Amino acid sequence: MERLMTARQVSELLEVNPSTVYQWVHLGLIPYVKLGKCVRFKKIELFRWIDKNLRHEKVSFKTVEKVLRKHPSARQKEFSDLE
Repeated sequence: MERLMTARQVSELLEVNPSTVYQWVHLGLIPYVKLGKCVRFKKIELFRWIDKNLRHEKVSFKTVEKVLRKHPSARQKEFSDLE
């Protein structure tokens, strides 16, 4: 049987504060197991939850071009001067 993780271990794994993990539990956002008053987590369920919540941003070329025009870096200015 897989060892269950504590909120502190989950917070270290996800690089968030333990209070954030407890808040997610309270809101029902993260999968957890309740053992009496203790809250524990299955690592495999956490990875499924992460995969399920993974966002893929779709960015069009026009959007990138617009942002680059607004905030050109020094290197981009060099290339645009060559044109």
